[in-house]
Amino acid sequence: MNEVRAWLEGTKKGGMALGVRHTKSVLERLNLDHTPPHILHVAGSNGKGTVCALVAGALSLSNVPNLLFSSPHLIRVEERIRVNGVPIEAEKFDAALQSVRQAAGQTPAVPLTFFEATYLAAMQCASMENVEVLILETGLGGRKDATRAGAATVCLVTSLSAEHSDILGDTIPEIAKEKAAIARPDRPILIRNPLDEDVKQAIVEQVQAPGQPELGEQQRPAEVEFIDIPNNTSIREEARLLARAFLEKSGLPTSKLDAAFETVHWPARMQHIKSATQGGHSFILDAAHNPSGLARVLPELERHVSEACKEGNAGWSLLFGTSPQIDVQAFCQPLIDLCHRHPPQHIVLTVPQKGRYPGVSADQLAKLAWPCESIHVIQNPEKAVTHLDRFDPDDVGLVVSLGSLYLQGNILESLGRSSNEDLSLLAKQS
Repeated sequence: MNEVRAWLEGTKKGGMALGVRHTKSVLERLNLDHTPPHILHVAGSNGKGTVCALVAGALSLSNVPNLLFSSPHLIRVEERIRVNGVPIEAEKFDAALQSVRQAAGQTPAVPLTFFEATYLAAMQCASMENVEVLILETGLGGRKDATRAGAATVCLVTSLSAEHSDILGDTIPEIAKEKAAIARPDRPILIRNPLDEDVKQAIVEQVQAPGQPELGEQQRPAEVEFIDIPNNTSIREEARLLARAFLEKSGLPTSKLDAAFETVHWPARMQHIKSATQGGHSFILDAAHNPSGLARVLPELERHVSEACKEGNAGWSLLFGTSPQIDVQAFCQPLIDLCHRHPPQHIVLTVPQKGRYPGVSADQLAKLAWPCESIHVIQNPEKAVTHLDRFDPDDVGLVVSLGSLYLQGNILESLGRSSNEDLSLLAKQS
């Protein structure tokens, strides 16, 4: 590990910090040579990453230079900064990070968290690469998220749900206000229509005076527009509708959006791959990491599982591991119900590795009422994949890998799918 990477690793000791003061200070010290004319900022509880991926893919196919900052990463940190859909080269990332480190080290020194450092590196890369469009995905919030420290030309808030109540608020209206606080004075902000009138009213109140004085902003209204989404719209189709509205509001081309919809793949988001390992199993990977995310993905997932269970097909098996949940039983129950409706051949329970927090013990998961006789408790994801390889494809069927995003990164590494090509938005599918 080189010196600047060691410094970045050391920022993890600071944990999570809320607020924009430190980030704003270092951003000003960077004195960036180039500011992209279009800066698109996205917040939300679910679906924001998919919208960002479709926007970046459509722009890349249209030959519009763009940079996407997203988090967390699946396998390596360079994934957080994609230029024209491709993870930034390690050397360029290191050069940008070194600029951030030097700026933070000026007197008085500014302590940065891992997320703040990588966001600032993305801003430096956007300047270095002279991109036309910068796409920023928030971390977990809005008002106090590091990505709020800089400017934005158009903002978007995707679907909202109860999450991170210890940070964002106990109710969805409170969470909605925090997310909608990415709004900039006098700038457009698009909101996925929440339908709930209390949530909508909270958003309307927030965008009346979104400016933050500590960022040098005046508290003037943003230009809010609600985007209606038809009932029973799939997650991916909803993302396309939001991406189209987002691009149109930004004055950017939409001609390649449908092509992006067909060709872009957002790694570990309903990703279909064929294992090149001994077993040769087919996999679907999805990072349903919170209750609302799991609820949203289950209908689409059930269609694939139902197809796998039709007569003449080999059925399916579940590979599952999760990051900490407020109520593990409640989180897992919809998945257990799915297993009742379509009994899997095997259930393999494991523990995500390399995440921010230790994953839920596979032994704890095994105590739940899974309706399957063939339950395998294998703490390490790589060993879980190796274990499945011992079975004939007809004895396994479609492998559904579900749960933590970090788990999906572990699985991709185990399957040998960790190259830049594999992790690019326009990668070839197999």
